[in-house]
Order: sequence, then structure tokens, then C-alpha cells
Amino acid sequence: MAQNVVPGDLCDIEWSADDVDGNYVVIKGCKTVGIPEESQEYRDRTSLDSPGRSKEWGVGLTDTSELTLNCFYSTSLYEQALAYKAAGKPVYFRVKIPPEDGVQSAGDTFKYQAFLNPSIPSVDQDGDLMTDLKLRPTGLVTWTKGAAV
Repeated sequence: MAQNVVPGDLCDIEWSADDVDGNYVVIKGCKTVGIPEESQEYRDRTSLDSPGRSKEWGVGLTDTSELTLNCFYSTSLYEQALAYKAAGKPVYFRVKIPPEDGVQSAGDTFKYQAFLNPSIPSVDQDGDLMTDLKLRPTGLVTWTKGAAV
């Protein structure tokens, strides 16, 4: 199973003000890979006519979870994050996964949009100053399968 492990430190975490391919830039100093989790809502459809007095459910909306990208602090990173926040529009994020050895020539890609709120957390135990990019995703998380070998 170890041969199928995808190393997170080889992923590219990128952002862009628009969804134009050449405008994505790697988030420098990012320590975490961030792909929002989706949770499905189920709505209670039970009525007095429900068979066997059993609960009935229907599919509702899907919610994407909030997440935080932890990055090493730099003036340029914080300045760009503040500019994205000030624009008041969601930022495009793209996570490029490295290809699986012997299976893919190009890795999978996840894309999503999120509102951004940067913050400077308390100094961690290693003493490095960090920037937290707190994200509130909006819309769908898309997945594109990488090219086969």
C-alpha cells in the first residue's frame, strides 16, 4: 500500500483572482494541503403516510466546510491575502496532486472558490511567524482526473 501514498509536500497549492490558467500562482510557504470537505444535508420527508411509521429522507443542499491554510509569514503573502480580502470576491484555489507512479503522466486537480480572511496566529512552539489563510468555500469543489500514462 505504501507505493500508492501521495506525498502532500509535492502538491502545489495555488490561487488566482480569476480562473485563467496562466494566472494561478503557487502560495509560497504553504504548509498544508487544503481541499474542502463536502457534507450532504438530508431533509426529513416523513409524513403521516410514511410506510411502517418509518422516517423518510430526501437529499438537500451540500455544504463545503471552512478550512485554514497554514503558511510561513512573508510580507508579500500577507499583502496579497489582504488585497484578495479587500476585493470582497471569492478567490480561486487550485490543488495540483503529483501523478501516481506508473499510473498517471499528470496528477489530479481540485479547484474551488473561497472567501479569504488572513490572520497572524500566536507564535507556535517552533517560533516561526505564520499566516493563516482562513477560507470559507462557496460553490462546488471540482475534481479533474489526471492523464493516464
